[in-house]
Amino acid sequence: MARNTNTRIQKPHIILCEGRDAEEFLITYLNSSALSDTPAYSTSFQVMDFGGNSDLLHFLLLLTKMEGFNKVKSILVIRDAERDVRRAVQDIRNAFISANMEEPPAAFTWTHSSVKIGYLLFPKLDKAPEPGTLEDLCLRILNDEQSPYILEQVTELMDHLSSDNLRTFPREFKTKLHTYLSLTDRYVSLKIGEAARANAFCWNSPYLSPLKEFLLDAI
Repeated sequence: MARNTNTRIQKPHIILCEGRDAEEFLITYLNSSALSDTPAYSTSFQVMDFGGNSDLLHFLLLLTKMEGFNKVKSILVIRDAERDVRRAVQDIRNAFISANMEEPPAAFTWTHSSVKIGYLLFPKLDKAPEPGTLEDLCLRILNDEQSPYILEQVTELMDHLSSDNLRTFPREFKTKLHTYLSLTDRYVSLKIGEAARANAFCWNSPYLSPLKEFLLDAI
């Protein structure tokens, strides 16, 4: 379930995300220098962790009962696409319907209701979702010119261990990301949210441009 700190609506534009790592990642992005030219990103958006994917409906229902909901202008849900994009989309749309909210016709599309409703899926965050997770996005926006070479070496090691039946990697991109982080003194042992605050990611990356654009459309 979501943390107890998610009990107050403080800003008019709400971003609901899956898990604390995503919450801290998004908060850091909204307050980054990459968005500083438009203060509304940091002043108008509130990020809230709705918990696990199965908790989305419950949190939407709680949100509508929170003090200040009458001042909310938009609600954006962001979660991992995981392996089945169609299933992820259907789960989100079912949650909106069950919460008596208008369902967006597609990702990267705001509804025209009094409270705008939208959703995006990691890793692409655009109108053409693909399978994957926040970790996949993080691997694409690492703030290090040497990261492609390092990740190549990590991939070779994982392939070697897998081919020799020494290890299996059911969460391949999570393993790659945290192995990469562990190979630096600065990021070793950090979770994604902590790595975000430690400047592990490039907030000016074009991979984040769709998110920047979609958020601005909500204002």
